[in-house]
Amino acid sequence: MAMLEVEAEGLEESTEVWGGYETEPCAWPSVVLVSGAGNICTGTLIHPGVIMYAAHCGTEEKTIRFGDSFNAGNNRAVEYCKASPQYQTQGTYQEFDWAYCVLEEEMHEVPFTPVGFGCEVDQYRYNGAEIAVVGFGNNDGEDGAGRKRWAFTNMYNLETYKFDVGSGTNPSICSGDSGGPAFIRYDDGTWHNFGIASTKSGSTCNDNPGTHSSAVEAVKWIETDSGIDVTPCHDLNGNWNPNHYCGNFSNSQPALTGGSWYTWCEDTTALDWSSTCGSSFYETDFEDAPPLIQIQVPSDGQVFEMEPASFDITVVAEDAGGLPLEEISLALDGEPLAQTYIESPAVWDGASFPDGTYTLTATAIDFWGNSATSEVTFTVLDSAAGDSDDEGEEDDGNADEVGDTEGDAGFEPVAPVDSGCACSTDGDEPSAPLWAGLGLIGLLALRRRR
Repeated sequence: MAMLEVEAEGLEESTEVWGGYETEPCAWPSVVLVSGAGNICTGTLIHPGVIMYAAHCGTEEKTIRFGDSFNAGNNRAVEYCKASPQYQTQGTYQEFDWAYCVLEEEMHEVPFTPVGFGCEVDQYRYNGAEIAVVGFGNNDGEDGAGRKRWAFTNMYNLETYKFDVGSGTNPSICSGDSGGPAFIRYDDGTWHNFGIASTKSGSTCNDNPGTHSSAVEAVKWIETDSGIDVTPCHDLNGNWNPNHYCGNFSNSQPALTGGSWYTWCEDTTALDWSSTCGSSFYETDFEDAPPLIQIQVPSDGQVFEMEPASFDITVVAEDAGGLPLEEISLALDGEPLAQTYIESPAVWDGASFPDGTYTLTATAIDFWGNSATSEVTFTVLDSAAGDSDDEGEEDDGNADEVGDTEGDAGFEPVAPVDSGCACSTDGDEPSAPLWAGLGLIGLLALRRRR
């Protein structure tokens, strides 16, 4: 058996996985190229923060590339990668050929493709089941790696830890496809991963079969080892137990384009909620309570006695049900600012205001789309006018706080922290006014796909 990684040097583009087809732009967007240490492999986004691939591809210096080819795509950095210790110690090829990388930042711009689990395994995984194999491997002898390709084939010789694909006239896998998925389509149209491309028969790619290790067994180790819940619809015993990630699974047609990578595959379709083994998370957990939000700095009615007034605008917010927030945004005198956040506290740092009266309105949108606002009005006095009125008095520049600063009843304010950068400037010159540094209307930050 030969391993399926391929050297990264000398990659050639080819017009045609082995016996398969080039993907249309943004088709199979959860399938990624895993590069590093002089080779390329294939991986799958099985959770917004986790890439699953093959242990024999190694774990050092990995970069994850979202795209359709080696030469075009969007790189994502990894926090760390790990390989199954069973593979390292036992030296078995297919049975424990499991590895994963945790991304530095979760990927929400494209749908992820989870591993089939629980009741889904008995329903969809069986000898003869039709699968779609996808990868960046060779398609012509030992050439052609670096372009994403796909094909329908069948699984056979199914065992607990592995199964075979291809042979004869059926498409198979080749060098560079290592770590790539074996997707099965469910009755609801969504795709789920059941395999990790591991080895091929023979020294070159031809009509020989390839072998996948079991993604079902791999995901049990990944979740236990990483502490990340990568079985979002089940617990590790296979019981139906959906969380807020149990949905947004791709149900797109494999031969159709999903749009452009420049706009993060905006035409890719997905099913909102999964209910393959029970009620969906939406059915059991939807709530319409608005999020809690408070502008902590500045406070409502606050007066700054010297201009320009410089401070970090700080907003705290939380979802009533404890789910992640969709967005925290800010408007100045009714005009939205470009910078938005998804984590609290949200800090627009280095804001600077000349004399005048201003109104800030913060809005939080929660996971379910409920929204709430917090509004404050503050005043910055003309320091020159203050000097003439209070001749001989020394102005210390401190603000007098007026009005209610306690916020919403029952909401515990969070201590502000410095995070993000919206309008700070370099040098010793005073900061530009907020409305100049941030811009009144700009391109909003990318929203999470749900």
